[in-house]
Amino acid sequence: MFRAFTLLCLLTYIAFSKTISFSEEKYYEALESTFNKKGEIHFLKDKIEVKYEGDDTLLTYSDDILITKKGKKIKKLDLTKNPSVKMFFVLFEAIYFDKKEILKSYFSMQKKGKIVEMLPHKNISHYIENVQYKKTNNKLDFLQINLSNKDRIRLEEIE
Repeated sequence: MFRAFTLLCLLTYIAFSKTISFSEEKYYEALESTFNKKGEIHFLKDKIEVKYEGDDTLLTYSDDILITKKGKKIKKLDLTKNPSVKMFFVLFEAIYFDKKEILKSYFSMQKKGKIVEMLPHKNISHYIENVQYKKTNNKLDFLQINLSNKDRIRLEEIE
C-alpha cells in the first residue's frame, strides 16, 4: 500500500511539474556591470523554484512569498511589499504557459514581427519600463524585462 501511495505521489509531482534550463543576464545601471548566470526553473503545482548553477541557494515563490534557502538559513520575503520581484515570477510563468489574460491585466501588448512587446499599465509603470519576449514552438527564445531604473533582466531558455 505504501509503495502504491509513493508511486501515486511521484506521478502526481511529475504531472504537475515542468523544468527548464535557462541563462540569465542582469545589467545594473548603478554599477554599469552585467552579470551572467545559468540555472533551472521548476514549475510545480503551486510554486516556482529557481536554482542557479554553482550556488546552493534555492528560491521558492508561492502565494506572494519568496523563500530563500541557503544551507540551513531560510529567509521569507513578502512580495506584496516588493512588487517588482513578484512581477518577475508572474511574468515568467504567464509568458511560459501562454496565460495571456494575466499578461493583459498588467500590460498592453503588441507584436512586432516575432517579438511581443508589452508596455505596463499605470499601476506597475513606476518600476517596469517595458517587457519583450519571443517564443518559438513553445520554447522561450528570450524574455527581457527593462526596469524603470535602467536595470534589465534577460532570460533565455537553453536546451
